[in-house]
Amino acid sequence: MIKSMTGYGRGEWQGEHKRIEAEIRSFNHRYLDVSIRLPRKLNPLEGQVRNLLKQRVSRGRLEVSVQLEDTSAGEQKLELDLSLARDIHLALKSLKETLGLPGEIRLETLANFRDLFVRKEMEVDLEKEWTSLQTALENALTNLEQMRQNEGLNLKSDFLNRLKTVEDLARQIAAQSPLSLKAGRDRLAERVAELSGGLEVDPSRLAQEVAFLAERSDITEELVRLKSHLNQFREMLDRPEPMGRRMEFLLQEFNREANTIGSKVNDAGISHLTVEIKSELEKMREQVQNLE
Repeated sequence: MIKSMTGYGRGEWQGEHKRIEAEIRSFNHRYLDVSIRLPRKLNPLEGQVRNLLKQRVSRGRLEVSVQLEDTSAGEQKLELDLSLARDIHLALKSLKETLGLPGEIRLETLANFRDLFVRKEMEVDLEKEWTSLQTALENALTNLEQMRQNEGLNLKSDFLNRLKTVEDLARQIAAQSPLSLKAGRDRLAERVAELSGGLEVDPSRLAQEVAFLAERSDITEELVRLKSHLNQFREMLDRPEPMGRRMEFLLQEFNREANTIGSKVNDAGISHLTVEIKSELEKMREQVQNLE
């Protein structure tokens, strides 16, 4: 089943004192391009996040944003440098005695020395954090994939309608081709008669020129290949793996056949039908840019 590259998915994980919310937005891109924004606490898990995304998405630009709400104990704890406190206390005591300063060395005095208090990061259990984050991301990816699949169904319907149009136009070209050949043969005969000025023309020579004309304007092979491309494209619409790039290539082959038909046949009606085919192919090409 084809999938669009555009979509949005949101997922969350809820714990007793913690909540993680993940949002993923996807856009068209030639390759897989991932942008990740994580809370500082979860930054060490960026590699695992990136690997998870690569397992689920093969093409498109992904913008991932994760929010963390944690009401448990803080990420940092305050520690006292007791050794430094002793040194400061001895230094102040020595200063007081040496200079004969009045007053006492109190707790408030030591509290003014900010270096006594050190903030230390609490150790993070990354394995536990990854379990929670992975759940939120998996939920977001599931919702994203559902949206991309729904958009893919809409695109599939549009493709099938356009393929039917191209098929009908090709059928009309096939029906008009013999008439175009006959008209070309008649024009050749009239032109030869006009140039000969009433002189007798070798019928076998004229027949040979008509045969050359028929060979040059024969579009049977192109129509057969066009039909084959139509069948291939329809099959791709139901394949489970990403088909965007293959469809792009196949549409190039479609266009090549249409151009060849237009250049081979000197007929206004067929030329008009060929232009219509190319118009439908261009619209399909624009839509294929949205596929994974």
